[in-house]
Formats: sequence, C-alpha cells, structure tokens
Amino acid sequence: MFARKDNPITFKGIDHVVLRVTDIERSLAFYGEILGLALERVIEGAQIYQLRCGRNLIDLVVAPLGSQLAPSEQRGMEHLCLMVHGDFAAIRAHLAAHAVPIIFGPIELYGATGFGTSVYILDPDGHRLELKADYSEYPQRVAGNGPTLGSTRPPTPPAVD
Repeated sequence: MFARKDNPITFKGIDHVVLRVTDIERSLAFYGEILGLALERVIEGAQIYQLRCGRNLIDLVVAPLGSQLAPSEQRGMEHLCLMVHGDFAAIRAHLAAHAVPIIFGPIELYGATGFGTSVYILDPDGHRLELKADYSEYPQRVAGNGPTLGSTRPPTPPAVD
C-alpha cells in the first residue's frame, strides 16, 4: 500500500536498537548473564555498550548521572521483540531461577516470521521485552472476524522448577 516502485531505498532489516539505562552494571548483568547476550564492543567516551543479539546489536547507553528515565508508557517505544530459540518450559524456568517475572504470556502472537510463542519480561529499567520463538508451542485456533477474535489456546503449563 505504501511502497513506491520509484523509491531507491530497499530495507534489509533492523541493524540495532539503542536503550537508555540508568545502571550499566545492572543492565550488563541482565542482558549478559541472564539473557546470554555477548558484550561485543564498548565506546567508552559515549558510554555505549554494544551487545550481540543474533545478527543485530542492542546498544545500551548510560543515562546522565542523577537523571531518571521517563515512565515506560511515555518512552515512545511499547516493546522490543527479540527472536529466541528454545523450549519455553526451560526458558520460563531459567527466567524464574533468575527472579525475572513473566509479565505476559506465554501466548501465540504474529510477527515478522509469522505466528510464534512469546513471553514478555521487563529489563531492570522497565523496558518491555518480548521473547518470541518463530514457532507456536501452543497453536491458536481462530474463529470469527479478525486475527484474534474468538481465539482459543490450551491452558499454560506450569513452570518447571
């Protein structure tokens, strides 16, 4: 609908996203130790820490000392979806073992690779992250009008301890 044939720009995807954080050590522990992203590069003068996330980067930039982030609903980004691979029972158990609550899901949602199982968590600064697989662990059955109207799914299995 919006793509124009005479437009010289061709997009290949998203290269990186930048998140402002208030405590870099706490954020590096969360993204590195809990989520398992590797710290690839540090730009010390700009206080930017680049973490590898598949083919992409997540840049953490340190907020000025003493500053506060706006409330999450005023930040301009609803959430960041990260593609994951793995068994969701194991993922849920891993998050629980690290005291990272799931704030929504698991649920099957549609994204760039089609339907897949997702859970939502918060990082230490309240950035909402969706962890989404490119497969549906609990496929939806859709009835009615629209993609989710009347959808059903099996009950969520309990987390594995």
